[in-house]
Amino acid sequence: MSKQVKKKAGLKEVKKAKAPVLVGAAKMSAFTDANKKLIMNREAVWEGIKDLERIPDLDYTATGRYVESTKERVLHPFIEQNKVLLVAGAFFGDEGKGKTVDAIAGHPLVKMVARVNSGENAGHTVVTEDGTKYHFHLCPSGVLTPGKINVVGPECVMDPVSFMEKEISQLVKHDIPYKDSLIVGNIHLVCPHHKLLDLMSAWSAPNMSTLQGMAPVHSSKAKRRGLRMDHLFEDRETATKHLERDLIDYWSSLKNLGISEKKLHEVASANKKMQKHVLNFILAKNKAKYVFDLYDEYIVNNPAFPQRGDVSHMLRSTVKAGGRVLLEGPQSFFLSNSTEKFWETGTSAQTNAAGILAASQINPQDLSLAIFNIHKTPGSTRGGFAGACATSFLPQDHFSRIGATADDFKAMELDWREVSKQYFETVQPNGLVKPATYKNSTGVYDLGTAMAAATTIHPTHMEFGVTTGNPRIVGFFDCVAHAEVMAAQGPLCSISALDRGDDYDQYGVCVAYVFQHPEGKSMMSNGREFKSGTIIRAGEQLPTQAILYYCYPIVKVINGWRETPLYARSDWWKNRMSPVELPQPVCELLDMIEHFTGAKIISIGNGPKGEDIVYIERKA
Repeated sequence: MSKQVKKKAGLKEVKKAKAPVLVGAAKMSAFTDANKKLIMNREAVWEGIKDLERIPDLDYTATGRYVESTKERVLHPFIEQNKVLLVAGAFFGDEGKGKTVDAIAGHPLVKMVARVNSGENAGHTVVTEDGTKYHFHLCPSGVLTPGKINVVGPECVMDPVSFMEKEISQLVKHDIPYKDSLIVGNIHLVCPHHKLLDLMSAWSAPNMSTLQGMAPVHSSKAKRRGLRMDHLFEDRETATKHLERDLIDYWSSLKNLGISEKKLHEVASANKKMQKHVLNFILAKNKAKYVFDLYDEYIVNNPAFPQRGDVSHMLRSTVKAGGRVLLEGPQSFFLSNSTEKFWETGTSAQTNAAGILAASQINPQDLSLAIFNIHKTPGSTRGGFAGACATSFLPQDHFSRIGATADDFKAMELDWREVSKQYFETVQPNGLVKPATYKNSTGVYDLGTAMAAATTIHPTHMEFGVTTGNPRIVGFFDCVAHAEVMAAQGPLCSISALDRGDDYDQYGVCVAYVFQHPEGKSMMSNGREFKSGTIIRAGEQLPTQAILYYCYPIVKVINGWRETPLYARSDWWKNRMSPVELPQPVCELLDMIEHFTGAKIISIGNGPKGEDIVYIERKA
């Protein structure tokens, strides 16, 4: 039996899974065959909504003009006027927050950069001026900025083995000095049993977890069990009793599933996300001794482990002394455990701006605050996990459920220009996307499947998760969801990856949803009834995910800007006379986002490097 089949089968199914492993176009065809019901549902939904009347929002005419400005004119005043600068994700993570973090961290008033919640499940990539890529999970991006103190806060959760092997090793490899600038607080420890509990729960909810132990470690935290960093430096007998109380969940899960540790080891070994130290934990006779010996090696007796300190005290002291603090947000608003609308498929930490600020433990009376919301487009995504996303080209777990890879997408031999042209031609005058197919020499594909696959491997996109490696399914810019974020976290906004539009002839912006249940049912959310045909506009009450599964985008198609590409190395961009007015289609997109969401866009992303960011001002 293949490792891939074992991973997908889950613990209870591992004995009977005998499915062949398909590759390339065969895999995609098999997936299409297995999801005929989904395709039929799309056709049924289309029959119900195809005659929807055109809404006035589609007739909005964008008139705003935007000009290139400078960091000093646009960004620096916010740093000078506010003691706390908070960079928060404005969608479902992977928005490209690093550029703004890097820009703020470089200001001389900013003394400290902090990560204060979340853990290994949050990934971010930083590209330096020389093109070196750093993949971080807990390390603040400011660790690459000389002269800054970087802290990993007490509400973070950390697997110290992963932290040292995946993150600190990069700093060591590139001779980045960190021992005097990186400080770790009394964080919660993600122990091997937390990752195994994640694995044991995954059989009943596949594709709902990064398998990094997030839900189990936060459960331990809530029950006041498990280990924090300080336990490793206390009496070992007392700490052992503390850990053993937490291990009750591990033993109980084995018993509940009716499996042995031998079977668990077999299944875990077949999963590429299970690390060696986690597998060795299963084999260890004395679990507590194994864990403490492991952490002695990686933390207590390891001279490479960063220094420790009281992070919340340091943050408050920095603010009180007049310095600026940068709170680097993990993940995003809609993944936050406290964000009601997507609670079932979010993460276990409060990763919205309010949660990040609360985790910092900075006294609200001592601060003035600027929140920078980061989104990206073209290609908004929610990470490739199960969950509603009305604007995506496909259901979010469509590819990850079959283990699809970049090689599979390449085997489809999709012509990006033709696929995207056909896709945008399916957008009807009422803004709805009509189901269609795409055909080439490798097969016949649902057009949404072709568009999602072609976008994922497009050279300017390459949408694969830093933590999971899963292909991300992208889609239109979602003004309905974004308006919710702007209302909750303020209007300041940066739109990353706008240079992706350089290769789009057309692009779509979702200005509203329409609810259509395939069985004609009505549903309730927070006292409001949603019937088939109900339209949800930007700024209106956003329903919960149970209803959003049956919402479809109403799309306004705009032109791309292939003739005047933004990308930093294009001739047009290099030869510009600053300040330059942005291309008309770019202005149209920015104006629409501001109009429908209440955002104030201060910058756009333009290339992969940290300095590839363009600050803008609205001219009219």
